[in-house]
Parts: sequence; structure tokens; C-alpha cells
Amino acid sequence: MKYQVLMFCVLMICLVSPGIANAEVQIVSSKKTYSYGDYLSIVISVSEVTGDNAIMHIIDSDGTKSAAIQIQIKNVATTITSPNSFDASIFKEGKYQLEIEYAGQKGTTDFELVDAGNIVMPLASNVVVQEWTRGTISDYTFLKFLADNNAVSLQGDAVLENVKIPLWYKTNGLWWTDKKISDSEFVNGLQYLLNEKIIS
Repeated sequence: MKYQVLMFCVLMICLVSPGIANAEVQIVSSKKTYSYGDYLSIVISVSEVTGDNAIMHIIDSDGTKSAAIQIQIKNVATTITSPNSFDASIFKEGKYQLEIEYAGQKGTTDFELVDAGNIVMPLASNVVVQEWTRGTISDYTFLKFLADNNAVSLQGDAVLENVKIPLWYKTNGLWWTDKKISDSEFVNGLQYLLNEKIIS
């Protein structure tokens, strides 16, 4: 009798405590093939929101695993877009696997990274462009950053401290920050202004 009562209690606890069951995890990537300059975008789907954070690792073709990236899960479907685009100085071309662990369950998906010859803004551009659009850093510092990282080419290989970028081009900077225009569109526009000597 005691055994039956114990089993009944265990059964009731399992039925009224959904957090005890493990949540299933699925990952869907927006692309199967990314290029340098693209932003990783994924949707993490779970069968149940437990209040835990998900832990993501990026694993390269050699099996090297990235540091743990914590992702807050508030809904059964969570969309994540990386703050930085794929950069050749960090990611080599090849096949990668994303691994997500959540509430004791794991989900994986694969993608490939290729060099399609795209123009890619340098690493840390997301910070530099924001600071430039706010006026925290000067046109000189901004343009020098891009030139030093070979994103734009200058005639005469020099940036003068009194260089002036048209104020209206900061709108393009805001669009780029909001991912409304690509690295190529932003850089090509700036290069055009340089080539036509609109930036003086």
C-alpha cells in the first residue's frame, strides 16, 4: 500500500510540474551557406520554456569548440542574429556546426562559410560606426579606421585631420548599423564620395 501511495505521489508531481520534463531543442539557420560579411541568424525552438538560458557553441571543421555563449530563452521560438558579421580574421572558410544545449537537451545544425569576395567592414565596425554617427568620434578617426583596415582606399594614402564627410552620409551609417544596407553598399557609397572628391 505504501508503495502504491508513493508511486501515485510521484505520478502527480510529474503531471503538475512540467519543468521536470526535458524541453526538446531545434535550431534552424537562415542560410546553409554564409559568406564573409553575412550575419549569422538562427531560430531556436523549444518545446517548453523552463526559465533556463540556452548555451550555444560554434564548432569548426577541426572540432574546435567556441566559448559558451549564453542565450536567454523567453519564448518557444527565439530568433538570434549575431551582432558582428563573419570576419576572415576570426572564422576560416569551411563547415561549422552550431550546438545548443537547453534544459538537458541538445540540438545541432550545420552551415558552411565561404569567401564570396564581398566587401566586409572591419572587426569592431559596429562600435566605430555608432560612435561616428553620434559624433563621439571625428570624421578623421572614422575614415582612418576604415583606411587602416583596407575597407576604403585613399588617393595619396593619407587622411587629413580636417577631413569632412557630408553630414547626410551619417544616415547611411545608421542604416548600416540597423542592417538595412550591406557592408558593400555602405563602403561603396563612401568610396564613391572619396573618388569624386565630395569628401575633401
